[in-house]
Amino acid sequence: MVGHMRTASRWLPMTLVAGMALCVGVEGLWAAEPDVWTQLFTKGVAAREAAHYIEAEQLLQHALQKAEQEYPDNSRVAAAANHLGLLYHDQGRLAEAEPLYARALAIWEKQWGPEHEDVAAALNNLAEVAHAEGDWSRAEPLYERVLAIERKVLGAAHPDVAISLNNLAELYRKQGRESAAESLYYLALTLMETAHGANHPDLGPVLNNLAVLYKGRGLYALAEPFYLRALHMRRLRFGEEHPAVAMSLNNAACLYQAEGLYASAQRLFDEALDIAERTSGPQTSLTGTIVGNMAFLADQQGLWIQAQLLYQRALVIQQEQLGLHHQTVGLLVERYAQVLDTLGQSVEAGLFAARAASIRAKVQTGAVRQGAAVRQSPTVGELTR
Repeated sequence: MVGHMRTASRWLPMTLVAGMALCVGVEGLWAAEPDVWTQLFTKGVAAREAAHYIEAEQLLQHALQKAEQEYPDNSRVAAAANHLGLLYHDQGRLAEAEPLYARALAIWEKQWGPEHEDVAAALNNLAEVAHAEGDWSRAEPLYERVLAIERKVLGAAHPDVAISLNNLAELYRKQGRESAAESLYYLALTLMETAHGANHPDLGPVLNNLAVLYKGRGLYALAEPFYLRALHMRRLRFGEEHPAVAMSLNNAACLYQAEGLYASAQRLFDEALDIAERTSGPQTSLTGTIVGNMAFLADQQGLWIQAQLLYQRALVIQQEQLGLHHQTVGLLVERYAQVLDTLGQSVEAGLFAARAASIRAKVQTGAVRQGAAVRQSPTVGELTR
């Protein structure tokens, strides 16, 4: 059995619906002289990390096909499948990512047994899909299994454990279990700072999520330094041209918007949208989230025509990316109905208001099944992780 280790970051930084996930590298799976598969895989991982999605998809698909031809049911197949899943996850293509994660999990469990880092990686990725889909009852035991494996294999103080603590904390926050979430965030932050120092880029997602928690409580003075520190960390890691930087800019803008600092919010939204359109694409959920927030900013300032056009664009994107009955779509529809009513388009406003009520009822019914309260943010979408 050939040993291997991780060589890539374990954060999944680019996606609105998924945020972070575990990545698995494959160093040690090949000889010292790189073969064709190794070159394809390595270039594909690098392209994904740089958010060059089209190039990454071509390379990783080719790597998977080559591994299937030459090494069926081998760790190369699992590694290629997992990273292709991460690429789809980055883009919000959860239905395509999930079976790839499941395939990687099956191979790694067969090769390494149920308690191995790679098994934990695939389990975490599956938990992230369930989390993004709102299936919290399925996500939570997966996260807990990941933590149990990592604490046993790596030790309770390992920085990889911190990533899993952050993921579970984010689930708790969405369930309304804020005290438990806050404790896990700070534990994760302490483990990372101890392992890497206070200025390591991997701290970005935890810092961002703490900021989201405090902003949700209205503790803006506590939230701001965490948002700005997270933005700094992501710029250190990714440079300026990356979706993760757009996410942090969006989130800081949401904070300034909540504080009534509209000019500062607009400046950051404009910068975030410019980066998102170039790096993620004009029709992605990331772009739709930023446009929706810009619509609400215009709405708050009484710029009704501008708000109407922005809401229309955000709805087209998010309905395509998230589905017709997603909570974010429901909030956009509700805000859009209010703008239409203000503009005197009462009939159309009534139709959209009725649709918003229908979506809200479905979301609340689902939340009751999950045992959680539904709380809508005043902004259309803050990007966590």
